[in-house]
Amino acid sequence: MRRTLTGTLVLATLLGMCACAPATRFNWGNYEDALYRYYKSPAERDAYRTALIDAIDRGRAQNSIAPGLLAELGYLYLEDGDQARARVLFEEEITRFPEARLFLARIIDNSATRPMAGGSP
Repeated sequence: MRRTLTGTLVLATLLGMCACAPATRFNWGNYEDALYRYYKSPAERDAYRTALIDAIDRGRAQNSIAPGLLAELGYLYLEDGDQARARVLFEEEITRFPEARLFLARIIDNSATRPMAGGSP
């Protein structure tokens, strides 16, 4: 009996603490759903871009942009041939998440020598 009571109190305490904790530190917006739809149907590219922009805008307002979103949007711009806009987003990603530097620096260097065009996933 005492064991059940103790277990119930511990469970109630944990549930109470979890209910007060924020779901995530980062603002992902509708990113996951939009990404899934885009991969299932590349025609959803504009909706995917819009979801990224919305998530980034909300993240900027709360200083909670999720890692990778800036780089993902930058890559879409790079695929469209807009290297300047892509570079700005890649550099912001590096500033916010320095661990992305090696990967994104390579993309920046490669885009300077081999421009991309297209839009395939």
